This record gives sequence, C-alpha cells and structure tokens, in this order.
Amino acid sequence: MAEDDNRATILRTVKDRVRQSEEQQRVQMIADAIGERRDRDLLDILSSIEQDKGWPETLSYLTKAQHFSYAIPIGTGLPMSKIEDLKFREMLFSVLGSRGLEPIQIDTEDLLTRIKDESSLVDASASLRDYAESVVCNQIESGDTLFFDSDDLDIQVSENIAQMIEQMKYEEIQKITLERKDGKTNIAPLWYCETGRQALSNLGVKGYIIDSRQLEEVLSVIQFSIAVKDVSRYAASKRQSEFPSNTLYRDLHTCIINQNDEGLSNHSSRHSFATLKSMLEEMLDVYNKDSSSDNFRRFLYLVHKHVKVRALDSIQLLERLSYLRDIRIATVTITALGNFYHESAASSLAEILCTSKNREVVKTATAAILNVGKRCPETVSVIETALESSTCTYKGRLKRLLKKVGKKN
Repeated sequence: MAEDDNRATILRTVKDRVRQSEEQQRVQMIADAIGERRDRDLLDILSSIEQDKGWPETLSYLTKAQHFSYAIPIGTGLPMSKIEDLKFREMLFSVLGSRGLEPIQIDTEDLLTRIKDESSLVDASASLRDYAESVVCNQIESGDTLFFDSDDLDIQVSENIAQMIEQMKYEEIQKITLERKDGKTNIAPLWYCETGRQALSNLGVKGYIIDSRQLEEVLSVIQFSIAVKDVSRYAASKRQSEFPSNTLYRDLHTCIINQNDEGLSNHSSRHSFATLKSMLEEMLDVYNKDSSSDNFRRFLYLVHKHVKVRALDSIQLLERLSYLRDIRIATVTITALGNFYHESAASSLAEILCTSKNREVVKTATAAILNVGKRCPETVSVIETALESSTCTYKGRLKRLLKKVGKKN
C-alpha cells in the first residue's frame, strides 16, 4: 500500500510539473507576442487558449504575461526585458478592439479585473470598449485630450467618440495664446493640447521655450491662427500638473517634451515614435559631420530604441536609412528592420535584395528577412510578389531565399 501511495504521489507531482511547464510556455508565448508587437499572433494565441481552457484561464495567462520578460536583439543592453507597461496596455487595447482609447484614467490592473467575469474574449472586448468609451467622453470634456487621436482609433470604436475628439481638439487650439519675452516664446500651452503636442513632437522640438525661427516653423505646421503676446514674465501653467490625467501617460508626456530617450524606451509606447525619429535623424546629421566612434555608437543606441519600442512607423524610417551610401549606417538599419515581424518589413528587405549590388548589404538583408520569416509567415507571399515584379533585378537571390524561408515556416 505504501508503495502504491508513493507511486500516486510521484504521478501527481509529475502531472503538476507538466501542467506548470505548459502554463509557463503559454504565458511566455503571450509575453513574446506583446514584446514584439505581434498583434495578430497575440490574438491567435489567446483565441487558441480560450478554446482549450476558457476565457477566465486565458485572462489569467494574459495577466501573468505582463510580469514576464521577452528576448530583445543583441546590442540593446540586457538580453531580456520585462514587458513595458504602456506596450502591454497598448497591445491589450488593440487585441480587444479598443485601440486609441488607452489614455483613459484607469489602471491596467483595474481594467483586467473589470473583464475577468466575462464569458469570452468577444464579450470581454465589448465590455472594455463600452466602459472605455464612457470614460473617454468625460475625460475629453474635462479638457484632457492628450494622446487621443481620431486617426488612431480602432474601427470598432464609436464614430461619436472620433467626432468628439476632433471637435474638442479644434476648440482647444482656438483658445491658445502664447507668451513671448525677449524674443523667446513659451510654448507650454501647445504641449498640453493634442494638436500642438503632435506638431511639436513631429518637428523634434525640445522643452518649453523656443526662438522666433522655431515659432514660425511650428505655427506653419499647426496651420491655425494662434495669438502671441509680449509679456514681462511668463505665467505659470496649471495645466502642466493636471494633464494627462493618466499618470503613465503623464510621465510619457514629460519624456517626450524633454526628449528623454531612456524614459521613452522604458515606456515603449507607440507615441514615442515621432520623438525618437527626430532624435535619430538629428544624430545622423551629427554623425555625417563627424563620423567618430562615439557618434556612431550614439546613432546605434537610438536605432536600438526604435527596435525596443517596435512602432510600425519605424519600418518606413529604417527603410529610408537603409539606402544611404554609408554602409555602416545601411547595414545597422537593415539589421534593425529584421526585428520587425511584419510583412511591411519583409517587403522593404525584399526590395533591397531586388536592387542592391553591395555584397555586405545583400548578406545583411538576407539574414534580416530570414529572421522576419521566423515570426511572420506572410514573408513567403511577400517574396513571391517581389519575384513577379518587373523591377526586381536579382530574382535568383529571392528564389534561393524562398526555399529557405519555406523550409523554416
């Protein structure tokens, strides 16, 4: 009897370890998909788990994943990084059909708690969207429009929300008056309205005070008539301490204003892209004037920040830089493209392979597109499409590549 009891205990222990290992593996798959911004893969993984385990268990895995780490490319520092808070939040809203509503004033943990009693992923999506839309209405009416953009909203989000956002943004920018002292203008009011924030971020403006040349450029981009009055001293702006009302986005906002690259990387929000783009392009200008090792390392560092955030907008930027004559710059950005697991990255790399004569560039692009193919099955059809193009000069490369990618898939 004692022997039978021991055997039963051993079997239970083995089963528990197998179950724990399976759970660990699934949570890690979720964490990897989030860390690498693979929206479609994340949805597939969650749907698969839900079919097998039900929604409560699926949500449990998703909740645990936010405390897991995922692998990041060599050269960005540590080989693993914990899931960034805003990246997790953005991916959560995206997979639940509420993209663009992330800045609502409620913690991510509280949001997860609100949807734990739903019966399915579909019901959880509807519940989150209904709640988020009700919060957005009150938040925008209070004057907190920062990081809300109608162009960024999921197609399932109410059209009324989009119209409200646009109306409030229009009214907000109309009320602004800037203060100028000794030829320098305080642009804090622009930083604290979404139209101004986007314009300043896209122009690479840093801080609150700009000169007359920068002011002229900013106003030409905003394309609204904004009053500027001369003052003996700048008035304090109370809004700076009020908005964004969501503390995560408030910190992100501060990082954008100060161009704090480390802070932007730690948040890894897609809203970091414009600022990181400006910083990278500015560093490239510095490097072109002085191609020292220190300047190159700084450029490399900023490329890695784009890879860590993995905003899809970075793909177009990196593609443009990959055609530069400086091979060191080109190969770095091509390698970076290989860490965006999306068909647009595969398409960019296929185009390089179709046209480039440089052996080092071809070698780097081949390795990069093979890496994309590991996580992006659409890579096969991208290569096939490139092969059919009349502008593809080196089709032999793609034919050999297609065999390799097909085998990996």
